[in-house]
Amino acid sequence: MGAEQEMIDRLRSGDGSALRQLMERYGNEVLRTAVLLLRDRHLAEDVSQDVFIDAYRKINQLKADRSLRAWLIAMTINRCRERMRRASWKRLLFRERMEEEAGAAIGPGSEGWAVSATIQSIIMALPLRYREVIVLHYYQDMAIADIADTLDEPEGTIKSKLQRGRKLLKASLEEGGWRDEPLFEGRSNS
Repeated sequence: MGAEQEMIDRLRSGDGSALRQLMERYGNEVLRTAVLLLRDRHLAEDVSQDVFIDAYRKINQLKADRSLRAWLIAMTINRCRERMRRASWKRLLFRERMEEEAGAAIGPGSEGWAVSATIQSIIMALPLRYREVIVLHYYQDMAIADIADTLDEPEGTIKSKLQRGRKLLKASLEEGGWRDEPLFEGRSNS
């Protein structure tokens, strides 16, 4: 029996230490996904807590053919969608820009930091349907098939959204003067 299945079995039996282990193993991914989608660290923390509480309560709804990680990320995305529907866009648009999550090793003032901050701010401005796939593919390092499974959409749809999101991102960067930045080098639609 694999470690993931063992954790699922322990969660199903009501083992509280398994919940703690689940949070330790997937907490950063869930929080990072929520921050990047919501653009607000505090809302993202609330969503993360809700996701793990729901996972513990609804563990029996996890299908045998689905990975625990994909299930948690899907729950995170759904919770973020709920929050965005409930929250007024006006309030979200005027909140402080998200705290830097990705590229934390790049120091403020460096060229890499400026590029990372610019790209993240443009990603935050993308429509949610494109932002989701960009975040999952580039920040969560998920393959197209995994994203399709997580969002419950066909792979072709995910590829189209990813391609359109890249085009929008590139156009925004070029508009801002970042013409020669090698975006998405070495990444494919896999």
